[in-house]
Parts: sequence; structure tokens; C-alpha cells
Amino acid sequence: MPVDTIHPLYSAHERRAQRSRDAVSGSDAIKGKRFTYLPHPVAEYESLNGEEKKAADARYDAYILRASWLGVTGRTHEGMLGAVFRKPPTVTLPPTLEYMLEDADGSGMSLEQFAKLDVSALLDSGRCGILADYPEAEDGLTQEQTQGMNATLRFYGSQSIINWRRDGETLVLVVLKEQYETPVDEFESDRETQYRVLRLEDGVYTQQVYRDEQPAGEKVTPRRGDGSTWPLIPFQFVGARNNDENPDKPVLLDMADVNLAHYRNSADLEESAVIVGQPMIHIDIGEQTNAQDWKDLNPNGITVGSRRGVQTKGGRMEMVQAEERNLLLSLMEQKEKQMLAIGAKLLTRSGGNETAEGVRERSGVETASLSSVATNVSDALENALEWCAWFMVRGNARTAADEVTVKLNQEFYPEGADPQEVMARIAELDRGLIGKSDYRAWRRRTGGIASDRTDEQIDEEVNTGGLNLV
Repeated sequence: MPVDTIHPLYSAHERRAQRSRDAVSGSDAIKGKRFTYLPHPVAEYESLNGEEKKAADARYDAYILRASWLGVTGRTHEGMLGAVFRKPPTVTLPPTLEYMLEDADGSGMSLEQFAKLDVSALLDSGRCGILADYPEAEDGLTQEQTQGMNATLRFYGSQSIINWRRDGETLVLVVLKEQYETPVDEFESDRETQYRVLRLEDGVYTQQVYRDEQPAGEKVTPRRGDGSTWPLIPFQFVGARNNDENPDKPVLLDMADVNLAHYRNSADLEESAVIVGQPMIHIDIGEQTNAQDWKDLNPNGITVGSRRGVQTKGGRMEMVQAEERNLLLSLMEQKEKQMLAIGAKLLTRSGGNETAEGVRERSGVETASLSSVATNVSDALENALEWCAWFMVRGNARTAADEVTVKLNQEFYPEGADPQEVMARIAELDRGLIGKSDYRAWRRRTGGIASDRTDEQIDEEVNTGGLNLV
């Protein structure tokens, strides 16, 4: 089978993930897909030709132009991403990997930005992947010669992970679709496709790149810092529910589908407003006026409004206008409520006096989803960074790997504190029921103390002139 063979689960998942990604991207992505998300209003369109087809095409151009995309899915994506990174991740790295904080992928992307990329992918696609990699080095280089070479993290979106296979519990194959550039001239280059194949053969990890369905170079055997081969493929699947190879449903898919239905209702509503919503003149020329008399009396036709009158010999004239019909509008309002029920309420607030508990109660589903996403990305990054430690450390890599910790924020909403609660906590402190560190930790959570202010800094200021809370 060719290298671009796709896994049976890939196509079904990508059809769902693409809808979600397009809904997050917004109006240009949705309208750019035309018939994919907005069917032609002429049922027999595919059988038309000639002038009829031209007329139908013109109608569709106006139909899609008038349609309104309500960007609820994209705004919810931004809100959920912002909730996870409301506070920076807690990261501990061994000295060998501290460069990752500022450059995780080798091109200047910080570790926090890399984590945002992962969280974003789980929200709109349900899965992504992280490859721990190391620049290919020539055999025989000394430690000094390889000192400037660093392990990196490579991000792969769900559309790039086209095939995989396990043998029992062991991952033995991953095929990754990549883009590379071929220069045309000084200013232009063509983007082409290649496939990176990760294999575990006889217990040894190898990499090989394919172009035009043929190997584009020799098979490479990446090695650890101590020179040993890898007994596993250092590729981490990341999922919205589980960090295994099975694609998970995108977190925002249900909202995206309702958002798309709302868009179709909008197109029908706007077209119906144009077709039947504008006033139309109905003229009964009566028995005393024939068609030729009408043309003679009104050679320029008629104009709606008060600037010109019309002449008749008897007969009558009236304005005809469609009555308001609210079915389509009602359908759109129902879908807006459905989107709120699914999760868009994350972005709605009842005002500044709403309690933290009220926010949490309204947003339970999103909080549960976000908690799972934040936990899965934290675990995946820890695994990938531990593998990077094995690439970088020539001695006891296990000790360095054990120092790696990554925890994404799980406090998605400011806890807040009212004055009565502050006074109650101070009273508890005065009575010795809680410690000074407990009080300060609570005030950091509720925003009363900046999260980056240490107890030592506060003590120093308090002891040089402030109130000494004992």
C-alpha cells in the first residue's frame, strides 16, 4: 500500500473536525466552502444549463452574500482558550531543557504558546500530536560539536496524522503529512506534500521521509543522549478525552453544527425578505382602460413614491406587501438558545455582581471539558519533554526527566471575594484559625494579591512600614 494510505478512522473524524475548524475560523471560511455549508435554493440546480444556470448562479451569489454568519463558535473558542491561560502554566524543567521556555519548537515559539496551540486544536479538532525530535547529527561528532543542538517539540494537527498502528500495546507506526517549500525563484516558492514515517522495527525507532510516494532519503535512527537507540516512538497523541490514538470528538462540534444550521436559516430569512418583504403595486385598470390606453397614458411606466402619479380611466390601485412571518426568525432564535445551552454561555455574564459560584454553575459543562483538555495537554507535554530530556542528557537522563512538570491552569474563572468574606477571613487569621500563608493563597486566587507576588516580597514590605498581619 502507498505511504499516503489513511487510517479507517481518519476520514470520518476529519469530516467532523473540518466543520468545527471552519466554524471557529468564521465567515470567510464558511462562505468560501459555498455549497458545502449552504445548499443551493434551486433543488434542480445540478441539472440546469445555459441561461437557466447563469440565472441560478446569480441568485446563489446574492443568496450567500446576504446570509449572516453569527460567530458564536469562534468567540466561544477564544473564551475557552482564554480561560485555560488566564493564569500561566506551572512549569518545572531541568537546566538542560530550560531553553524550552522561550523556544520549544526551534523557531522561537515559547512553551506556553506551544501549549496554547495544543489546547486550541483539542477545542476545534478533538486531537493533535506532539513529536519529540532532535536535529540529525553526523556520526562521530564530539559532545562539544553537538552542544548547540537542541531537542524540539513538533506540533501536528489532526489533519496531519493520517495513519497509525499498534502491535498490542506498543505503537509501531505513525505517518505524518507535512508541507515543504520548493523555491521557484528569489521571491516565489511552491508548497508540496511529504510524509514522515515513524516506525518501531525490531524494537528500534526510525524515521523516514517520502516524497512522490518514494523514499526521499535514507532511513534515520534517532539516538538518545547516551548514544542508545529508542525502544519506542517518541510521539504523543493528545485528545480531548483521552491521550490515545483514537480520534476524539471536537469539543466545539455540537455548537458548530447548530451555528451552521443558524447560518442556513439566516440565508433563507434574508432571501425571503427580498422576495416578498418589499411593497409591490397592484393596479386594476378597470373595464374602461385597455392595455394600449394604459401604455399611452403611462409611457414611462410607474414609479413607487410621491414624485410621479399615474393616470387611468377608472379602475383602482393598491399597495400589496407581505405580512410579517416569524417562522424563520423563530428558528434562528431557537438555535441561538441551543448554542447557549451547549456552551456559548461561557461568554455570557450576568453582570459584575454575579458570584463565582454562579459562574461555575452556569458553566459546568464547559468547565468539565476544559478541565479534561487542560489535564490531557499537561500530561502530553510532560511526556514529550521527558523524551526531550532523554535526547539532551548524556548521563542519567532519568533524573532529568523526573524533574519535568507541566500543569495548565484549572481555575478558569476568577473566584472573587466580597467585603464580608474578606473580613471573615481576616477574623479567622486574627483568631489563629488559619495561617498567614493560607490567607495570602486565598487572596491570590481571588485577585486581592498579584499572582506573581511572593510571600517574601510581601513580608519585606510589611516589615518596613505596612501593617504586620500576625
